[in-house]
Amino acid sequence: MTRTTALVTALVLLAGCSLKQMALDQTAGILKDAMPAFERDWDWQLVADALPANIKMMEGFLQAGPDNRDLILLAAQGNASYALVVLEDRWDRAEEDSPEAGRLAQRTREMYLRGHRYGLRLLEQRHPGLTAAFKKNVKELATHLEQCDRDDVPGLFWAGMPLAAAVNLSRDDVSMIARLPPAKALVARQLELDEGYYHATGHTIFGALFGSMGQMLGGDPKRAKKHFDRALRLTKRRFLLVQAMYARTLAVQLQDRKLFQRLCNEVLEADLSIFPEQKLANVAAKRRCRRLLARIDELF
Repeated sequence: MTRTTALVTALVLLAGCSLKQMALDQTAGILKDAMPAFERDWDWQLVADALPANIKMMEGFLQAGPDNRDLILLAAQGNASYALVVLEDRWDRAEEDSPEAGRLAQRTREMYLRGHRYGLRLLEQRHPGLTAAFKKNVKELATHLEQCDRDDVPGLFWAGMPLAAAVNLSRDDVSMIARLPPAKALVARQLELDEGYYHATGHTIFGALFGSMGQMLGGDPKRAKKHFDRALRLTKRRFLLVQAMYARTLAVQLQDRKLFQRLCNEVLEADLSIFPEQKLANVAAKRRCRRLLARIDELF
């Protein structure tokens, strides 16, 4: 091969790689712009059926572009949101202690953990060594978290929220409970940098953790109430999953039947037009509160 031929060949290959990268980046942008279509939909079943294929498509594109931040973020959000909105709903409806309930609990936990791993991957891109520190101890992790800034808020949230949710589903698993401190550290740092990110869900997560766990595991009703009330203020009570989680955790823990009823009824009476950008989440909250009220005599 002559020098000229080799140069031409290299240029052709380089052009091919560049075109592939451009196509991948454009596709990631399209997928990012399309995500709100799921969040705005009122048809829970339609989204429940459609999301798995969408998640696998995003993961397929990630095989071709493993460093694309938009795709990593979408994969984190897709897996965690599917666990929260769809799988937890199915698990709630399964007969307690049945094999189906056990299978759904395990699947929900794994889907949350998949979202968490993508969140860590997002953080690792900007902070090499953070994942290794995460696996060691909270002290090592804290050193890396101090270096995070507002550009890291999505990674911090999608690494921390799904892990905290997975732990909350696995309180009989000592190995999962041991992962609670790093989960809290991730969410706490996200709250320091931007407490309103993703509808103040960081506050809701802390409210649920402090409000549903006993003191031996770090439960604290006063801190739970503070976080829930802050989430309600930041969301102007429009993101109804806050009220649903408030009722499901702290109200039950305090055995405050009136608070429980008031929160659930507020969700059920709310019109979906109060937050059109989050109709799906609010539909999920309504479904949850209907089931909670149906179990009120069992819970109180």
